[in-house]
Amino acid sequence: MKEKRFGVAEFSLGLLLGMVVGALAGLLMAPRAGAEIRGSIANRATDFKSMTSGLIDQVKNGFEAAASQIERVIGLQERNVRRKLDDIKAQLEEYHLNEA
Repeated sequence: MKEKRFGVAEFSLGLLLGMVVGALAGLLMAPRAGAEIRGSIANRATDFKSMTSGLIDQVKNGFEAAASQIERVIGLQERNVRRKLDDIKAQLEEYHLNEA
């Protein structure tokens, strides 16, 4: 018999459905009033939004710093390569002059 395997789409759909059902069950069985729960959810959403925006700013700053470092390293490597090429060129010219 062929074993049935679930793909990412089926797993994601099941996970999302489970989260929604769990959230609804939690709201229906909550010991507090609806207005309190909605206020609590709104506060948590605001906290989550500020936390994620701070995290996004940190990641953005980290990428910018990494890009600057990469640019510096590439610039140093380019200067080193140019120096080596100039040295090789000078050696070739010297060799050519010595040959004549």
